[in-house]
Amino acid sequence: IMKIGIVTWFHYKNYGTILQAYALQKFLKSKGYNCVLVNYIPINNKTFLEKINSGNLKHRIASKIESAKFKFLGSNIKDVLVLKNKSFENFATNNIDFTEKVQTSSELFRLNETIDCFICGSDQIWNPENFNGVYYLNFVNEKNKKISFAPSFGVSHIPTSKIEEIRQLVNKFDWLSVREDKGASILKELTQKDVEVVVDPTLLLSKTDWEQISVSPNINEDYILCYFLGDRQEYWKAVQNLQRMTKYKVIIIPARFNAYLQKYEIRASTSPEEFIGLIKNAKLVLTDSFHGVIFSLKFERDFYVFKRFKDIDKRSQNSRIYNILKMLNLEERLIDSNVLKDSKGNHSIENYDEINKVLSRKIDDSTAFLKKVLSDYDRGED
Repeated sequence: IMKIGIVTWFHYKNYGTILQAYALQKFLKSKGYNCVLVNYIPINNKTFLEKINSGNLKHRIASKIESAKFKFLGSNIKDVLVLKNKSFENFATNNIDFTEKVQTSSELFRLNETIDCFICGSDQIWNPENFNGVYYLNFVNEKNKKISFAPSFGVSHIPTSKIEEIRQLVNKFDWLSVREDKGASILKELTQKDVEVVVDPTLLLSKTDWEQISVSPNINEDYILCYFLGDRQEYWKAVQNLQRMTKYKVIIIPARFNAYLQKYEIRASTSPEEFIGLIKNAKLVLTDSFHGVIFSLKFERDFYVFKRFKDIDKRSQNSRIYNILKMLNLEERLIDSNVLKDSKGNHSIENYDEINKVLSRKIDDSTAFLKKVLSDYDRGED
């Protein structure tokens, strides 16, 4: 029986990252495939000079300042974050099948002996700022198949310095699919091949699949759930306005320093299973996260989504959120904090029937794509 190896990010302590890795494997296994996640964690070995030259030093310094700020929050916060990290490790151990740890080129190359088909999975594994050839399957030999399923570049164009290298790598794929239209047009230019746009793997699993692993938050009143990856003051103004209008409790899953300073209930050690439960049971979700939106849609929640980046920011990752809102006719859920001052208290999304129809079609297309490319390789199987 054919063996599939998935290559994707899973090690960042980020809910969307771990859940998309889990989702693709779970989905393939449910279809009867033998499937492992390649246990590869990159070592960040850029020199200081390379970081400066790659232009994201400003970004790095900002995150250094961010972690320095955390020290002011006292030792209690450290314990809480240790708990959170532990919950991510437990989730991975209990729910994902991994290969042995692989780190070096020769260990990666050796995977070719036991795995017949490699899929580089979703998330922004193709983001040129964190370019790493392993996520373009540069270690896979000629006789094994290479498929991309829903990776994202995370940016709207590839820096000139990287184009040639990326062109050579993507041209070696047997089948290409990406998560965003923008990514598809980048790839078409580089390969002149047809490129499918498919859904994020978290959408491939049904609501019931997610309910099976979700953990209930045990909150007995209506609440607004806030999950922000960015750190903009206007988010909190909007939260205040909405809290005043709705009188709901406010629960925060904090990702950035400012979230810890808010006077609401803060759930800093939330596990991936609790993350799903918190969204599933929320009365209203406020987020700037792509996966925050995806899980709100899965559980038919009312939600608002904020722009995490200014549109002119070269690092802006807003496009993937625009993409899905546009596809579902939900552009009015993308907001500016000011908009919420005078809204008349009706925050509900009325057309989930319509939304689910569109989503099911997209999910069916993506499932069909996977089935097609994999049945190609099932020697003597269906």
